[in-house]
Amino acid sequence: MHLIVGSGIAGLSLAFSMYERNIPFKLIDAKKNYSSLVAAGLINPIVFRRTTKSWRVDDFTPYLASFYKRIEALVGANFFHPISIRRIFAHEQERDEWCKKQLQSEYSSYLNQITSEDDAFSNPKNNFGTGTIEHAYYVSTVTFMEEAYRFFESKQCIHYEEVDYSDFNTTTTSYKNETYEKIFFCQGYTNAENPWFGSLPIQCTKGETLTIHSTKLPEDVSLNLKCFILPIGHQQFKVGATYDWNSTDLSITEKGKAQIEAHLTTLTNDPYTIVEQKAGIRPTVLDRRPLLGKHAEFPNLILFNGLGTKGYMMAPLLASELLDHVLNGAMLDPEVNIQRFAKEKK
Repeated sequence: MHLIVGSGIAGLSLAFSMYERNIPFKLIDAKKNYSSLVAAGLINPIVFRRTTKSWRVDDFTPYLASFYKRIEALVGANFFHPISIRRIFAHEQERDEWCKKQLQSEYSSYLNQITSEDDAFSNPKNNFGTGTIEHAYYVSTVTFMEEAYRFFESKQCIHYEEVDYSDFNTTTTSYKNETYEKIFFCQGYTNAENPWFGSLPIQCTKGETLTIHSTKLPEDVSLNLKCFILPIGHQQFKVGATYDWNSTDLSITEKGKAQIEAHLTTLTNDPYTIVEQKAGIRPTVLDRRPLLGKHAEFPNLILFNGLGTKGYMMAPLLASELLDHVLNGAMLDPEVNIQRFAKEKK
């Protein structure tokens, strides 16, 4: 039996991976998620600033598509959706870079070749044309998490409680006098409170989003320039997001709303109404790579954290790779291994 502490996208991906492998586990969570539940769930394979592929996207994309479809079948709900992303080019250099890369084999499956229709796309700031991306998706995060909780509740393997670190015994790998083979910590931005992994450089990056209602915005494509507009059905759209570094303040702000609305004017002049404003805190790492691996002194304590803004893209495959590493001795990608920071201290 293994213990998973935390049930955001990291903890849930581990739990589903263990379930599929018939590995017994218990999942504990305070049910106070402020990242995975609030996230837009948009999975974008391209980094727009330099028109480059997201890190390991060729590995992550096929795995996540298969993973989420299997989980949909398992829980009996629909939350995983393909979506086309239309990028409105910010300047001529971005358009030129896109034109070069759209013909390269490593980019051709993601970047559609620009057409006259793309150039003519109606937009307030379409001065340099647009391009569309394929193999993009979004996860309806609330549905995913609610159905995941319901599924694990039905299997009686999830328990809702505030974690008490004084109840852990590292010598016996136990929690509240129950012994486990391994304990996996997946606690997002609250990792700083963890006595064994709290010194690792996880930043708390607050983000705010708006949900708006519009009868004019397209519902078959996500628009992107300075912000994203993600259609989520019934003429509603998620818009965001802001970045507030080193903040654990969970309150929504007028400043955040004003920033999103200002960015929104680059994508539409159409009227809309604000339905909801939310704030969450992402666990980010300075080198933009997640943190996975065993504790140096207590190897039965495992960390899975630091997924940042791309949790829904990276978590499914990284959860599987972490299990292969911990349980089968497979090598862990050195770019995510927490030992990279241990080496820096020497």
